[in-house]
Order: sequence, then structure tokens, then C-alpha cells
Amino acid sequence: MSKMGINASPRWHKWVEGHPIAGLALIGVIATQLGTYFGYCFKAIGLPTLPWPAYNGALIGGADTWGSPISQYFAGQSIHFVNGIVFAILFGVLAHSQLPGKHVVKGLVYGVIMTIVSVGFLVPYAYVPKMGYGLFLMDGPDGWKLPAGVLLWHLIYGFFLGTLFQPKDEN
Repeated sequence: MSKMGINASPRWHKWVEGHPIAGLALIGVIATQLGTYFGYCFKAIGLPTLPWPAYNGALIGGADTWGSPISQYFAGQSIHFVNGIVFAILFGVLAHSQLPGKHVVKGLVYGVIMTIVSVGFLVPYAYVPKMGYGLFLMDGPDGWKLPAGVLLWHLIYGFFLGTLFQPKDEN
């Protein structure tokens, strides 16, 4: 740990500094993969499992469009990683310099913002419309657990964004 907080290796940060968009894209892949892994393990801590790739596959057409549940999963996985990469690039290019705190805090704040968008709009109106989840998913069958899981997922993603993306010219 450095004076600046949690930090990846200087060699990593130098590479990201020299390749800002490719670095952010790779950070998006890493953060998405780690968040996704933990999302599948949430059941172990009493939260609902969050299989975002399967949800994304269903959202963009389901097995009827893709031919099989396996095809649906891989289509959803592709969209899931594209989302993770795009949101990582948006974090680095637009949000990082505007958010308060050190790098990891910026990533966590970004994760909270993404959670608000996700549980306030995307999940109840895009993923499970007309399922009675209500504002911020509190009326669903899991009560507070689904929004808590979505928050934890985005905090994991944001933690890795802030840990792996630390430009020198900012905090």
C-alpha cells in the first residue's frame, strides 16, 4: 500500500499511462471478470446470485433468438464485457477527474452511481419489466438483498477500476 492508498505495481501504471484507452479497456475486462465471478458466489453470503451474462443474453433476445441457452449465455457474456469495457473507458475519460477522493474512492463512488442507475432504472425496467419490483428493487421477492447484491457487485467493479487506473496528473 502506498501513501496514495491501494495501488497496483508501478510497471502496470506506467503501461496504462502509455496506453490510456487500451489500458482502460483491459481494466474494464479485469474488473468485469472479477465482479462477475463474485456475483456468481453471492449465494455463499446470503445474497442472490447475479448471473449478468445470462440476464444480458435474455435481454437481447433470449434462447429463441440465439438458438440455445448456451448461445444465449455467450451472447450475453459478450454484451456484458462490452458494457464493462465501455463503462471503464467512461470512468477514465469522463468521470475520474470529476469524482472526489483518491483513486480507489473514485472507483467506489462510480460503482455507487452505477448501482443507482442499475437498480433505479435498468433492472426494474429493462431486465424484469412488469415483474413488480418497484423503485430500487425493494418490492421483489428478495427484498433488500437484490439491491444489496447489485451494490456489492458494482463496488467490486469500482474497486478494481480505482485500483488499476491511477493517472499521475490527478489525486
